[in-house]
Amino acid sequence: MIKRIAPVGLILALACGGGGDGGTGPSTDPNDISSMAVGDVRVLNPADITTGIDLPAGSGARDYVIIVGNTNNIKDLEASYVVKADRSTGASFGISAPSDLGGQSNVLVGQVPLARTPQQAFENRVRAFERRDLALKARLNPLASRLSPRRSTQAAAMAVPNVGDVFNIKIPDASTDNLCDNFIPTQAVVASVSSKAILAVDTLDGPPAALFTQMQMDSITDEFDTKTYPTDAAYFNTPTDFDGNGRIIILFSGQINKLTPAGSTGGFVGGFFFAGDFFPTVDTPQAQGCAESNGAEIFYLLSPDPTGRFGNVRSTSSVRQGTRGTIAHEFQHMINAGNRFVNPNVDAFEATWLDEGLAHFAEDAVGRVSRGFGDLEMLDFAKLVPCSPCAASNDFNAFFFQNLARLTYWMQKPDKYSPLSKEADTSLATRGAAWAILRYAADNYSNGDPRAFTRKLVAGPDTGLKNFNAATKVAVDTAVKDWLMAMFDGAHLPTPVANLNAKYSLRSYNLRSVMGPIARNVLQDNSIVYPLAVTPVGSGSDNFSATNRSGTGTYYRLTVAAGAGAKNVKIVDSSGNPASFTGEHVYVLRIQ
Repeated sequence: MIKRIAPVGLILALACGGGGDGGTGPSTDPNDISSMAVGDVRVLNPADITTGIDLPAGSGARDYVIIVGNTNNIKDLEASYVVKADRSTGASFGISAPSDLGGQSNVLVGQVPLARTPQQAFENRVRAFERRDLALKARLNPLASRLSPRRSTQAAAMAVPNVGDVFNIKIPDASTDNLCDNFIPTQAVVASVSSKAILAVDTLDGPPAALFTQMQMDSITDEFDTKTYPTDAAYFNTPTDFDGNGRIIILFSGQINKLTPAGSTGGFVGGFFFAGDFFPTVDTPQAQGCAESNGAEIFYLLSPDPTGRFGNVRSTSSVRQGTRGTIAHEFQHMINAGNRFVNPNVDAFEATWLDEGLAHFAEDAVGRVSRGFGDLEMLDFAKLVPCSPCAASNDFNAFFFQNLARLTYWMQKPDKYSPLSKEADTSLATRGAAWAILRYAADNYSNGDPRAFTRKLVAGPDTGLKNFNAATKVAVDTAVKDWLMAMFDGAHLPTPVANLNAKYSLRSYNLRSVMGPIARNVLQDNSIVYPLAVTPVGSGSDNFSATNRSGTGTYYRLTVAAGAGAKNVKIVDSSGNPASFTGEHVYVLRIQ
């Protein structure tokens, strides 16, 4: 539930106050931004701008981006305010959108489609059950040592199977509210075995050879061995091995196909991982029981279905392509949950926004390794999609496109969807922002080692914002400010902002190159240059009302012609008084 900001709230530990950031001029009069040089950034607190932001008349044209940020560290609180500016007497002040915005003040195309995809809605139900009903505390026996393992012993080591072997397995029934008590017992036949994977097919689906060629099955296990497993392990820590066979089971089953309604054209459920497979089947002093548990690391994936026996017709090629990113994503969830399960100092699975952000980060990481890109290599659109159709475009669709599409949705309404929000389980825009702030943090707060940074996040033992703060070593307001600035990234200009500190950009993506083509595809509007909503301000007759959710901000652009000036650019409350809410910061960037 979203609540309004109360007069008294939890106040952020501030890393920045009013005044300069990178040579921004004298801090004695922070509301006078005329002293800022191109590329300077200034952070203003409510006390700095009680009389407004001043921009006295000058000899040349000037251009600023003003971001009103809400960095309250209580999630999903909202703050409302109005932005207005008065025209200087006798000055010619332009308030139309700059030409490089394509003449649009807000690049919005109809209603942004923020509804959950079937995969996301389904996965949310699985993750919610884990967090709600699979306790990590040793609560069954209050006297149990917190240093004791949650399972007295691991399951007996399972011998590595041979192709053709059949084994019993329980598939959690994720169409229900209790995945531990409700499951589908079946059998699976082993179809491919590699050094890190066991590919199996539900016997109810028919012989594996009727669904895949052996070459296709071996290509799945080979990609897992050479790309997905080593990448996710390097970024998120070594996965657990409860069954002692050193491998992950990749199960294809028509039971997963049934999770997508027959005739549905709005996406599909590709598969999932379930942490209940780590728990014992019955209660022990160290952990609660989960009757479904297979005592193994398993991915449950949809199966090829050439006749539509389990719902929609699924070709082998569509299943193969459609589950590549799913495996990379779900493997992060598996590693994260497994490492938390075996750590006696951890009391909870990771918070939704951070766990999902890391899983989307895994897609990016595996995609980079698949294409031979470096961890921090700057990617533009030509690198991502050098040809189409081709193997590179298949990799792009499997590992990169979805993250950038979700970020497009956030850029359409950056004030409404926060990367730190509990709505990560319902909003594509929130997930896009969560991936983007993690991508930014890995680029700028990892000392050049993003793999060590993400491993630290998975290790915990904290969760959510506390975990993120410990890994970044910066306060929330600093991280949000830096990230919001990076999302602008000079993107509304033909060239980057001169002299802008590198920390205000992504190192791994050229957003000016990438986001335009993505947004034009996602929103089906060829006029979009860059999808970030930026509103021009300037006239006293133009008042812009806004409501910012904690952890995000709203972008405004102040463009002043030669010889003109502006004063009393104000952020006020509904009564016209200077706005002052917990976590309020105003970030000013001079871009010309």
